[in-house]
Amino acid sequence: MYNHIGHTKLYKIIMEGGTSIKNTFANGEMDRLYSCLNMDRRIVGVKFLFSEEEFNSFDVNTAKAKLSYCMMVKIASSGKGIKVRSEHFKCNSSARALGIKESDSSVKSGRKYYSYGLYDSLGTAKNVQSAVTYVEDPIYGAVLQPVEMFKVDPDVAIIVSNPYNIMRVVQGYTYKYGMAENIKFAGNQGVCSELTARPYENNDINISLLCSNTRFSCKWEDGEMGVGMPYKIFKNVLKGVLNTLNPAEPDYKKEGIIKRAGKRNVEIDVVKGENYYNSSIGVAKLYK
Repeated sequence: MYNHIGHTKLYKIIMEGGTSIKNTFANGEMDRLYSCLNMDRRIVGVKFLFSEEEFNSFDVNTAKAKLSYCMMVKIASSGKGIKVRSEHFKCNSSARALGIKESDSSVKSGRKYYSYGLYDSLGTAKNVQSAVTYVEDPIYGAVLQPVEMFKVDPDVAIIVSNPYNIMRVVQGYTYKYGMAENIKFAGNQGVCSELTARPYENNDINISLLCSNTRFSCKWEDGEMGVGMPYKIFKNVLKGVLNTLNPAEPDYKKEGIIKRAGKRNVEIDVVKGENYYNSSIGVAKLYK
């Protein structure tokens, strides 16, 4: 059994605002999660703002130019905070999906997306569009930054990573909540609707393969995909990922977790030589 002992690092909150709620992850829990997942990106929190007063209360840098929403998410995943409202949205589709701008009949009827050549008929376009999740309440703006930088609870947590890490996140969800029964994706509006609006409105986890637009504009890696969920679910999923570490991970992955935990100066119990599939050897060596 490996037990890395270290002092828990306290995050310095460099961007704050809103009511003075203590950050849930000021005790190293996010360091443990990052150690387990070996992510190249930060986990993004999205906080919806419903008024100008609330918008002004957040001491986070306001966007200086128009951006697509998915680029806002990518900026936050790099470790920076950004505050946005209607004037900062370059992509109208995302602004509509997030309740920043009102939708119109061309969108609701499916005509707009049918005109892009994405569907073989207007009926299919309308059917898909009726299933695309939009934030129902009018939203004034939003703050996007790594979840550990918030002093108030964000509304949604977004993870963009490789399929292995997304699998581990889903295992963490299943540990607490069982089968994920509300997952829907269409390969369109991947970040704004599938990773943000749908988790927010359905109060549940959702997965996205992203969309052509965001892959082009944000240059996500071909091997990346996303998972989004309400923040309150994310807190339990974090625990689920940690609790399923030993039964789910092979030894070579556990070695990496041990090293990352040491660098982050956090304690994680790692049991080597066992997992539920009872193979620390590996297929290649087993059949040698």
